[in-house]
Amino acid sequence: METTKQSKQLTFKLAAFEGPLDLLLHLIKQNQMDIYDIQISAITSQYLDYLHQMQSLSLDIAGEYLVMAATLLSIKSRLLLPQHEELDPPVDDQLDPRQELVEQLLAHQCFQLTAQKLQELAEKRQCDYSRAPAEVPLASQKLLLKKQLKISELEHYFGQVLLRQRQRQQLKRVRHVHSEKFTIEGEIERLGKQVAKRVGWLTFDELFRADDVILEQVVTSFLALLELIKRGQIEVRQETDLGPIKLKGV
Repeated sequence: METTKQSKQLTFKLAAFEGPLDLLLHLIKQNQMDIYDIQISAITSQYLDYLHQMQSLSLDIAGEYLVMAATLLSIKSRLLLPQHEELDPPVDDQLDPRQELVEQLLAHQCFQLTAQKLQELAEKRQCDYSRAPAEVPLASQKLLLKKQLKISELEHYFGQVLLRQRQRQQLKRVRHVHSEKFTIEGEIERLGKQVAKRVGWLTFDELFRADDVILEQVVTSFLALLELIKRGQIEVRQETDLGPIKLKGV
């Protein structure tokens, strides 16, 4: 999507973004930077240049963009402050000023991937044609309704797992940014092995009991779960409203 302003002689075009995090991700990819080691000085300059271009085209700048600009300038100034060994603790014990921003960018990136995956599933569903449903005996209808699980219910449950995991990490006061090491194919293999080991049903919560599990793995596992459901390799059920999500190999 592009924002356009025309004059008598020239036509200006400026790429539009969904928000400041979307713009930052674009700049990071454009500069081929490591998201875990952002060059704040360069990114801040380019971010402010984008805002100046918007101003030059007399375009309104949303407040969230200005807040992010202030955040970037604050991080930049903190990184430029001199370190005094006598007064300051060792570097390893200090919190990287960029850490919170990196976590926000990773979460935004993960949710973008999730939205993209759900969109792909929705588009694929539009191409499917099925026969009319068969009549279900009245005695069986109540039981079937309990076992059926909608994607929206799965998303809601996944959101609860994600929230619990975020709270668990905040309690641990994690100070180091983890390196990116999770892929959908890798999580598909891991989920497949865990489900295969279990004779009966396995709850979604049981997949993330370890203390070293991070949010990126939870999101990647959710995408892997959607893919396994799509392939028909895993059966998912929820026996009661607001009850645990259960998995079983097919």
